[in-house]
Amino acid sequence: MFHWRWPHYRDALLARADAAAADCEPARGFLIAPPSLIGLARASFVEWRYFAVLSQAFHGIVGLALVNPDRRFARIAEGGLLLIVAGVIDRPGLPRTAAEGAGADARPLFGDDTAELCWMHLFAPASCAFDPPGESSSSTTAGLRAGDAHCRVGLQQVDAVRAVLHIEAGAGLQLHLSHVGLPETALPNAFDTNLDGWLGRALGAHWQVQCASPVAHSDGELVLQPSLLSGLAQAPGGDRPSYASAGLRARLQAGHARSVWQGADGYAEHSFGIRPLPLQGWDFLFVPKAETGEALVLQTYPGSQALRYLEVCWQQDGRARQHRFGAEALRLDWIEKTFDPVLGVRRPLRRRIEAEADGLRLTLENRVLHRIPLLRRDRFAVRHFFISEEIGVADWRLSDDSGRVLAEVQGQPCGGELAHRRLRVPRCAR
Repeated sequence: MFHWRWPHYRDALLARADAAAADCEPARGFLIAPPSLIGLARASFVEWRYFAVLSQAFHGIVGLALVNPDRRFARIAEGGLLLIVAGVIDRPGLPRTAAEGAGADARPLFGDDTAELCWMHLFAPASCAFDPPGESSSSTTAGLRAGDAHCRVGLQQVDAVRAVLHIEAGAGLQLHLSHVGLPETALPNAFDTNLDGWLGRALGAHWQVQCASPVAHSDGELVLQPSLLSGLAQAPGGDRPSYASAGLRARLQAGHARSVWQGADGYAEHSFGIRPLPLQGWDFLFVPKAETGEALVLQTYPGSQALRYLEVCWQQDGRARQHRFGAEALRLDWIEKTFDPVLGVRRPLRRRIEAEADGLRLTLENRVLHRIPLLRRDRFAVRHFFISEEIGVADWRLSDDSGRVLAEVQGQPCGGELAHRRLRVPRCAR
């Protein structure tokens, strides 16, 4: 479940086109577009790998998004492997509970001195090797090698829960990440084909979410050099997608910045499929606590019931347990929200979740303390789309129908992501 899927999709799509040319039946492995729409289906392929680190030294993500690998429709759409490092260095201390310090008179924890980074690099597909031979040649090892004149990245996964990632950018960024998921916490895959309306049905649109590491231990190091600043905007929302906040710029102007974390809480996800209208977005939240083996994961994709669920992991009677609350058992409310002038949309400040099924009841309150915009304006297809990485805290409680508390977590650092289309595209930075 941890190998790259694009090589398989590429071969299957080519087989479909070749079968159509030869007037024979193609191989069937997944829903796929008719021959006349193969080009659009290839352009609609997306594969996303996401590693989150929740430590005070660095709270953020490392993402690898393979989009439109053939680089079709280049005038309006980007294509290639997008590498993302986004987060906060030396994150301030967080509240002890989601309710602490909340309210209209609450002071922001993340001020002008916050050292925030959003760095992106787009690799051409030709510079990428997925599950390359050599170190990653066995069927139990997956990996990635990509490199160009500006950056190199290497990813090796010995199984679904263990990964090592290394990034070196000539402009002045180095990152090493080791991710080890906790045993017996892998979540069942989620899959849906009821996506993107009539266009989705025509293309065989589908999406699969694989989460073998809802809770993990993360070790790593991030080193930033002053030279990195020359390619970064001063704030999000402008023509350059990568930026460094004023707080981070001040640090780097005084010398390099080095962040090291050991045994931090982590989360990882692998998702992929054919999505002609990915701008419908998603809203998801993850709350890993490796110390106790507990985790909570919320996934929601607009228009999908199969991809709207809440998964909880806990320890009971010396055993790892987990349960999935489906869409029919789940209630999600944004009980406090605000208009974000950079994103151009309203986003949540507090989420409240209630779920009840199969003799279990779960309540959660999530407070979003900070967001990191991921914006790209260069192509029309993504200009009206935003991703907002979230840093927050969460309180949650799981009980059974007798009222016995099975698990309870308070003030746990958490992460999440809100993504959606947007009509307005504010210009906020240079």
